[in-house]
Amino acid sequence: MNKATQKIIGISAALILVIILTAGAGLMIRGIYTKQSESPTARFVAKVFALPAANVNGRSVKYDRFLQTRDAVRKFINSDAGKDVGATMPPEKELNENILEQLIRQRLVENIAGQKNISITDEEVNEVFSEVAAQAASSTQSTISEYLQDNYGWNEENFREYVLRPALLEQKVSQAVGSESDPYALENLLLADRQKPEVVVYLRFE
Repeated sequence: MNKATQKIIGISAALILVIILTAGAGLMIRGIYTKQSESPTARFVAKVFALPAANVNGRSVKYDRFLQTRDAVRKFINSDAGKDVGATMPPEKELNENILEQLIRQRLVENIAGQKNISITDEEVNEVFSEVAAQAASSTQSTISEYLQDNYGWNEENFREYVLRPALLEQKVSQAVGSESDPYALENLLLADRQKPEVVVYLRFE
């Protein structure tokens, strides 16, 4: 077998491998969008390809973020802390819809914040985190890191970025757009923005 033939065979084998991998990824992506697969392979594909669960004004809500949030909610509901507050697991479809809508809401709030030049600094997040950590220390035997890991499966950075920062931003935006005469200004604005064609949902919940 001469070198030219070997090269052609090598290229052909590489092309076949690419086709197989692409087809496999395509089937996996289809499973993600129709069945919300959460297998390790699906999670890997979703992260590598940065698959969107929704798109809000050109910014995507990543599918792996949706999974991370759902993991945390499930873990909390099944945790001792969740049981202490009477948390119960809703039907799967309702759980999925609520989580995705909350992530879409965060994107909508971020969009309004951008229009009004509103932002949250790391110092603001850290200040509130310190208050939360102090409260946790006074009410439980565990540290804040242990509490978050045991009840949410998150580390401190996850909690800062996924919970505190969005909550603080929404609070600041609400204060900026609302007034005593119209306390529901933000809710009305978010509802209107949610109905716009710029919000596209890719996941289908059955």
